[in-house]
Amino acid sequence: MNTFDIAVGKCEAIDKSMVTIRLDSAIVSRLVPGHPWRTSGTSVLRLDIRLCSESRPPEIGRELFLQREALLRNPRASLDLLGDGQFAPIRLRAIGDNTDPEVMQPAAKAGRGDRSRVRWGKEG
Repeated sequence: MNTFDIAVGKCEAIDKSMVTIRLDSAIVSRLVPGHPWRTSGTSVLRLDIRLCSESRPPEIGRELFLQREALLRNPRASLDLLGDGQFAPIRLRAIGDNTDPEVMQPAAKAGRGDRSRVRWGKEG
């Protein structure tokens, strides 16, 4: 399995074993598909600090990264979708689903003879 971290938003607070994040709107759309778009930073997520990246630990005011492998274990967290202080339990697997990296094949190079030549000022 490929291991990497997923950026989810800006770290707002760190309290012993919990982290609070202002979520990017793309992450909200993964957690709550079909919910009307809101400005990034409206929704707030609280989760266990052990889900955070080990190579990029959380820092208040900085982008927060979560371990993809931990997300695929479908951990619980609390989501304040509207930013109004009303938190509800949520599972996090959707953030890590369908994030397998794909190997890109190099584009085939076109030979010089494949391009038509255009000369300025001359016809035919």
